[in-house]
Amino acid sequence: MTRKKIFLITMMSLFFIGVSIYPLFLIIQEMVLDRYLNSRYKIEEVIDVWNTRHQNADQYSYELASPIQWKGNIIEVLTRDTGVVAPKSRLDNDTLHVMQVTIKVNGREQSFPTQAWLPQNITKDSDYLSWLNLLKVKDNKNNMEQIAIVQRIADNWQRGDTTSQKWRILYVNEDQQVNEELFSYLERGDHLLGLKLVLSSSQSSSWIGYKSDIAYRLPSIFFPLLYPTGTFLIGLVLALLLYLRFRKLKCN
Repeated sequence: MTRKKIFLITMMSLFFIGVSIYPLFLIIQEMVLDRYLNSRYKIEEVIDVWNTRHQNADQYSYELASPIQWKGNIIEVLTRDTGVVAPKSRLDNDTLHVMQVTIKVNGREQSFPTQAWLPQNITKDSDYLSWLNLLKVKDNKNNMEQIAIVQRIADNWQRGDTTSQKWRILYVNEDQQVNEELFSYLERGDHLLGLKLVLSSSQSSSWIGYKSDIAYRLPSIFFPLLYPTGTFLIGLVLALLLYLRFRKLKCN
């Protein structure tokens, strides 16, 4: 093997590995974070936001139409129509209104009211889908349970714009304490559990990642099979061939 060929293979190996290693790192990072959160926390839905109660006679869930009582806490979700019609896309069949949503826990209003795009006449919990959900969260490390009230905030959100999303989560503890977590799409990397609850409760307009969205792009033959997985493997194979070649020359 001539020096020119060795140089060419070395450059090709470095190129393939160089362009592949960062996206591969992001994909693996998302897998590790999600596995950690799945092992640390047990998450269950509290309300029938998917409208599946009629499909399973054994399924039990609370209803938002009446106050939810959980371990001495009383949770109420109150809505008020602002009279403003929400922006509508071509795919929307129903007209939604900008509604003001107020959360009360044990008779006290928690934080500030938020806005959501909801039907004018709310008849079932699934009307809140993508705007509000309640989850039961158990920390397997200390066996503590909480109710998480997850809300997507409509303020300044533009339809189809993932990066302008904001969320609020109210954590209701067994001791009747309420903690608030507020974060945006750009801040999601510092709120891993919060984002896990957002994704588990379908409170995002699209599937997003903890640190990067690269792992949740629609799969195709090119991504991630050919790039970055295939290109990284090609780079490793070329590097291995060079190593074996130099080792053979050294032995001779």
